[in-house]
Amino acid sequence: MHKATFLGLATADIVYYVSHHLRNNEKIKAERQLAVAGGPATNAAVAFASFGNEATLITGLGQHPLAHVAKHDIIEHKVILLDCTDQPKRPPVLASILVDLSNGERAGVYSNTDLRKLRHDAVTENTLEYADLLMLDGYYLPQAIELATWARRLRIPVVLDGGSWKEGLDQLLPLIDYAICSDDFLPPDCGTRKETIKALARFGIRHIAITRGGDPVLAHYNGATHEVPVMSIQPVDTLGAGDIFHGAFCHYLLERNDFLLSLERAGEVASLACTSLGTRAWIEQARFA
Repeated sequence: MHKATFLGLATADIVYYVSHHLRNNEKIKAERQLAVAGGPATNAAVAFASFGNEATLITGLGQHPLAHVAKHDIIEHKVILLDCTDQPKRPPVLASILVDLSNGERAGVYSNTDLRKLRHDAVTENTLEYADLLMLDGYYLPQAIELATWARRLRIPVVLDGGSWKEGLDQLLPLIDYAICSDDFLPPDCGTRKETIKALARFGIRHIAITRGGDPVLAHYNGATHEVPVMSIQPVDTLGAGDIFHGAFCHYLLERNDFLLSLERAGEVASLACTSLGTRAWIEQARFA
């Protein structure tokens, strides 16, 4: 069993599965509805724990009734939850997501995350005492930088889920060992994947990957760029696939210590997740596959 600490966003998600995306002024009956926890670090922690590992999630949810939707889901999936919000009575970040059943694509709206903060004592030098790995999603940057600094001293690998560029990330990037980014992650003055890879490499990051949906993952290390194939599937629901990719990558990295193989195996898990509805159903499928 491996142990990893995840720091980042947790949201309360209401997911609606519909026959098609709505047009202006249209009402539609959902075919199915789910209420779960969301957020990059949260879904990654759940994925990591699903392999029988110990996942600790540091985030901010609070005591508002709506927060219990997310809390129940997180705890039910055996993730150790450290809720460190500095405003416990405030509603959590809420998201409403529509998934088009005809093609698995999604659209969503969520409340503002910019002003969300954690308590000053959310992390300490002892937070990573038993951790084998640290994963960050770019949220809660002050605590992320603190943890990454301590991880560097302890020689604990640090993985970044780069979903999109966030102000202040330039302070965190020099502390990152593995940057696994989406196609939408564009540092300032970057407009192409090649420019993104070069920019990340200038921060001293030796292992860089860019996921591209169903296209091969671009992986860059040792000065060379490789393409890691992605399993071809008919997607049912792509919600959370990138987050699940990151959680699986963390597991395989600790299991195999092989960058390219870990990307390939993580891609297989993320692809499996896209063949069922929701961000959790794949877990039971994987156990019996």
